[in-house]
Amino acid sequence: MKFFPTILFLFTAAVAAEEKPKLLERHVRFLAVGEMPPFRQEIRDDVRYELEPAEGSIPPREVMVGFGGDQKQSASLRLGQATAPLSVPSGTGPLVLRQPGNNDEMTPWLQLTHPETDDFLVLIWRASPKGTWREVKSLVLPDGPVSAPAGGVRVVNLSPVDVGIVIGGEKLLLGAGKNIQRKVPTGPGQVFQIVVNDATGTPRRLHSGNITQNPGERSLVLIYRADGEAPRRPVKVSVQREPVPAAPVPPKN
Repeated sequence: MKFFPTILFLFTAAVAAEEKPKLLERHVRFLAVGEMPPFRQEIRDDVRYELEPAEGSIPPREVMVGFGGDQKQSASLRLGQATAPLSVPSGTGPLVLRQPGNNDEMTPWLQLTHPETDDFLVLIWRASPKGTWREVKSLVLPDGPVSAPAGGVRVVNLSPVDVGIVIGGEKLLLGAGKNIQRKVPTGPGQVFQIVVNDATGTPRRLHSGNITQNPGERSLVLIYRADGEAPRRPVKVSVQREPVPAAPVPPKN
């Protein structure tokens, strides 16, 4: 009988370990926001050749994503296209993107703290309109099927100015650096307009159309500063529609 307390303790510990809930797998995506640089070419032996974009005029094509440990994942960045989802460890912690540097060393490019729960989307853009993609800013948005559900439209103002927005019958002012989310019905498109004041204070319509979504889809509207010298429109608009991933299923014990 002297072994009974030890056996009972081991049995209790094993049951507690089995009853401990397993965490749901979650993911991160990255989206570089901006415009491609002007097309460049040269003629060699009467043949036109496209030139590579100037250094720093586009985001790094590939970055290594780390979360403070030894394990790293690779992500391919393309302007205006979200990356494939990458697995994220549970809880909050550091998130570091690195790019190749001198002597092929991976130098830190973007560092932030990732949220504790939920899938999330990291928007990345140039820190200065006259700068390069070596210095960037970022914004983290929840990206799960509950926080960004089907039927939803999320509008993000990354520009340095306030913009006027019309969604269906609603009119509102969206401040610089702010974002909103609205629900729109499927079927016939909802009126969607974006207005910004020009240098003289005169309202100018940047975008006019409809938000149309099929069942199971959501939309992301990005309002961002135009690149280049003295662009005709200082603010650009990008509307992206995508299917909402299925909600994760809790793992079996």
